[in-house]
Amino acid sequence: MSRTEQGGALPGNFNELEPFVAAWSLATERERNGNRRASSMQEIRLFYDAMLRHMTAIAEHLNGFSLHELPEKERCLLNLAFSFMEIAPAIEVYFSPDVPEAIEAERLTILTP
Repeated sequence: MSRTEQGGALPGNFNELEPFVAAWSLATERERNGNRRASSMQEIRLFYDAMLRHMTAIAEHLNGFSLHELPEKERCLLNLAFSFMEIAPAIEVYFSPDVPEAIEAERLTILTP
């Protein structure tokens, strides 16, 4: 059964965020960082604005689960929240998908535990 037949990739109260799942529900920091740098500011702004409206509700919803035992839909939602945290500085601080006047991102290695 597909996610659409199951009611989507996210918990029902977050249906408005479904259009962002394919692009932004990424499992690793490396993927999220790469997607931020490869996206336009228009794409980032659209995602940022949608997520900002829901971040308090997302935090409250996810707080009811164990991080190590998240159901699939909650894991997808958490990955969206992680992507929001990855792109927020692009909107709030840098006004650019990449960090201006910094060393090239390709020279950095993102390590994950």
